[in-house]
Amino acid sequence: MTTAELLKEVLQGILLIVGEYRGSHAEMAGYMDKKFGNAIQYVRALHIVECSWHGHLDRVIITEKFPETFTTAEQAAATFNYVRGRKYVFYIEAVKRERGQTLARMAAWGAEPIDGTEDGDRTAGGGARAALTLFYWKQFHSAYDKE
Repeated sequence: MTTAELLKEVLQGILLIVGEYRGSHAEMAGYMDKKFGNAIQYVRALHIVECSWHGHLDRVIITEKFPETFTTAEQAAATFNYVRGRKYVFYIEAVKRERGQTLARMAAWGAEPIDGTEDGDRTAGGGARAALTLFYWKQFHSAYDKE
């Protein structure tokens, strides 16, 4: 996706999050259907994305629910083809902020890499970078708040 296409979708009002991909984890999840007493099992993925939120560098946990054809977490993990450190557009159905953590649910459209984004070493994401990571930013922020 080019930046012009991204801007067009933002101006159309499509809900999305742009951020650097940090990692994914597939797991089995479920709930109890109280009406019928059935245990419902499904596969979901948790994607960690680092982005700017209200002027601060923060992480967003994006949940993706897989269709019923995926029966194990390993099948879902095999579909992850994201590159760590590269910027992606994640299409979102819902977003909420709970206890200081931003949570989102991925839409059926999924995610797309942003074309033309380069790191300092001229690679399209995933290369070495000198940016302040989320971990170091939080350490700095917590030390600054104590003073």
